[in-house]
Amino acid sequence: MSAIVTYLPYCPEGLQAAPRRLPLTMTIEPTELEKAILLKVSGRMDAENAHEFEQACEQWITRGAKHLIADLDGLQYVSSMGLRSFLSVAQKLQSASGSLILCRLNGLPRQVFELTRLIGLFPVFDSEQQAIATL
Repeated sequence: MSAIVTYLPYCPEGLQAAPRRLPLTMTIEPTELEKAILLKVSGRMDAENAHEFEQACEQWITRGAKHLIADLDGLQYVSSMGLRSFLSVAQKLQSASGSLILCRLNGLPRQVFELTRLIGLFPVFDSEQQAIATL
């Protein structure tokens, strides 16, 4: 079960604007595919839980997975620790002739990847189908 926090972002219209709700936690839903493991990541990836993503990926790598596809459509926030986790997993997979593929990277998380110029280090696709087709 996800905890929900309400916060009021800066809004030029004032406090009467509707507050947004963001989950405090991150969820990872794995699906085994023929040539890869699809990991649907949603919520917030930050210093408190980024290690969970790494651990989930490491478990699949230990079981022999060479390719992981991270579906990030539900990811609402990623911190520098989250970026570190993506890089760490990608390095582990590359050293084993595998890959970490990102798909449906949108909104704030995409902006973070672009601003840090890390987006160029990963294959990024608009859909799961496009990502799967590259394997």
